[in-house]
Formats: sequence, structure tokens, C-alpha cells
Amino acid sequence: MENIKLQPNHKRSFSSSIYLLEKLAEEIRDVLTSDRQLLMQEIKTDLDEKKRKQTLHAVDEIEEEIARLAEKYQLTKQEMVESHFLNSRKSKAWEILNDSLSKRMNGFGEFPAEMAAGFDADIEHLLTLVNKL
Repeated sequence: MENIKLQPNHKRSFSSSIYLLEKLAEEIRDVLTSDRQLLMQEIKTDLDEKKRKQTLHAVDEIEEEIARLAEKYQLTKQEMVESHFLNSRKSKAWEILNDSLSKRMNGFGEFPAEMAAGFDADIEHLLTLVNKL
């Protein structure tokens, strides 16, 4: 197979697109093969075995094609440092939880004043737990 050298700006953009496609494919695989249920998400299994196998086979094909294209276009792997990943997820969790405080919920209608203190205490407790990560 002939390797093709993309210009750096095109290589970065295409690498990012392929990286995201790989993450989506892996998410599909996880949903179709995992017995683990999240607390805030329930997965209703409605695919028959034929469709499940067909879909997983398509995911395999996508991953094979990603590998082929990564080699062909000499794509750059995204480097992930665990501590940076952890810090980015903590920051995102902090942002989400702070946007959930009662004073921020007023954009969705006035938050009942009698519930605000307890609600905010629960959010603050979650923030304390997130800080332990």
C-alpha cells in the first residue's frame, strides 16, 4: 500500500475525525456487548441476535479500515496522559455540577427557595466526591 503524506493541517484534521469515529465505534461495541448498566441510563435490548452480530461485524470492519487509513495517511495517534485525562474529566464534572446549582437552574424556571439549600448541599457533596478523583 502506498503511503500518502498529507499536509500537516489536513493530517491533524483527518486524525481527529478518525479518532472520533473510533471512539463512536467502540461506544457501539460497549453498548452491544456489555452487561453493565449505568445508574442513570438503562439500555433496552431490542436488537435480535442477527442484527447484533451484523452490527458488531460492521464495527470490526470500521476498525480495520481505521487501521488501514491510519497507516496509509500516516495519521498521528492522539496521546493521552492519564493525569491530564483525569484532570480534564474532573474539570468537566465540576462545570456540569456548578451549572446544576439552584441559582443556575432559574433559567429553567424559578427554583423553589425552600428546596435550594438541601439541593445545593447535595451538589456540593458531589463536588467533594469529584475532587477525590
